[in-house]
Amino acid sequence: MVTKLMSLSLTLIFVLLVSTVSVNSTPRNLSQAAENKGVWCIAGDKATDKQLQANIDWVCSDEGGFRDCGALNSGGPCFEPNTVRDHASFAMNLYYQNLGATKEQCNFHNTGIEVSTDPSHGSCIFVSY
Repeated sequence: MVTKLMSLSLTLIFVLLVSTVSVNSTPRNLSQAAENKGVWCIAGDKATDKQLQANIDWVCSDEGGFRDCGALNSGGPCFEPNTVRDHASFAMNLYYQNLGATKEQCNFHNTGIEVSTDPSHGSCIFVSY
């Protein structure tokens, strides 16, 4: 009986904790833009769509080392605007951030540039570590 009561009490505490967190939590921009400390990697103005598509294909492959570009899929938070340039910027930044955020990691055969203005938009958050 004591074990059942303890189990019920723990379950109730867990449910209350989860309910409180999910009701009171508000979405946050997880990038450092609010602190104005972030650096991001995006597609450069002179890059062609062909070059940028190659960047997406490579970054989002096992060979490129980054395997989760799901945010770019239809219905994903970064699908819109549905342009090669916007998708490449998101993918290139993921690669850049996950490999140490060095100038070399943003080069992409001279198609990437580092910026200090957060390129996040709507529900599409560009991370910055």
